Amino acid sequence: MKGNTSYFKGISELLDGLKTVKPLSEHFHIHKFSDTPNSWLKETQIFRSNTYAIILMIQGEADYKIGLSDYHIGDSSLYFMAPAHLRYYNRLSEWDGYVLLFMDEFILNNSLKKLVTGFKGFKISSEVVINLNKQALEESERIFKYLYDVSYSDSKTKFKKAEALLELLMIHMTELYDTQFETQNASKPHRIFKMFEHIVEDHLYAIIQDKAEKQITIGEIAERIHVNSTYLGEVIKKATGRTPKEILSDRFVLEAKSLLGNTDMAVNEIAYFLKFQDASNFTKFFRAKTGISPTKYRNFK
Repeated sequence: MKGNTSYFKGISELLDGLKTVKPLSEHFHIHKFSDTPNSWLKETQIFRSNTYAIILMIQGEADYKIGLSDYHIGDSSLYFMAPAHLRYYNRLSEWDGYVLLFMDEFILNNSLKKLVTGFKGFKISSEVVINLNKQALEESERIFKYLYDVSYSDSKTKFKKAEALLELLMIHMTELYDTQFETQNASKPHRIFKMFEHIVEDHLYAIIQDKAEKQITIGEIAERIHVNSTYLGEVIKKATGRTPKEILSDRFVLEAKSLLGNTDMAVNEIAYFLKFQDASNFTKFFRAKTGISPTKYRNFK
């Protein structure tokens, strides 16, 4: 996915970057996986987009990275991404299902906007995959099929109808999400872990948006969660097998790889963009984490 940026702005740019179908409109789009051309990328590099994405995987298999988490996604899955999510996928088989994309400009209706902004699955550190039973899959497929048929109709009000159907889909997704995750997220350690994930992702997104002055420290994260650094380390280690510092460092590596693989920025520009002290400091950090220099990594891609 070589290009001028690792950030796909808008639906057209995203679909073009993935070498797939043409967009229905600039603010709303839906297609079946069976509609995709042979040029559609089997595997992406890490990227960002300012689109919302909702995918119904009826059949298929894929490895995904969404935000901080890795997912192996299979049949009967409903999953979603918000503008702040880092993204990557690798298709491991043929897919059957639907992909729906929309922008903030499409959700100006107050009730729809409230559903989208309030949906827990669109939060930076939340779970983003719902496993569907037979009934939930059938109901989801009916909504997506109706959305698809309406969107490709000749109706002059098709996007108004699509807006109403998206509202129905958001209500459906909220019910499924709350049912699957309401008890799972109850414990204090889990809440702390999710707060940690949220702060890390929010910080990286702020850096990409050029709204952060420096890299955040583990101590600052602990302070924002209102726990001490030792307890935070114990919680994160138990939940992931890694320390908070390792997770934070790995996220900077991912962001660096995305910029090295998808942009023409010089190594020193990337170093300052990611708030390292200088290019030498960044190169030393990158080599320690990957075993090669940033320049060699770029040449291998």
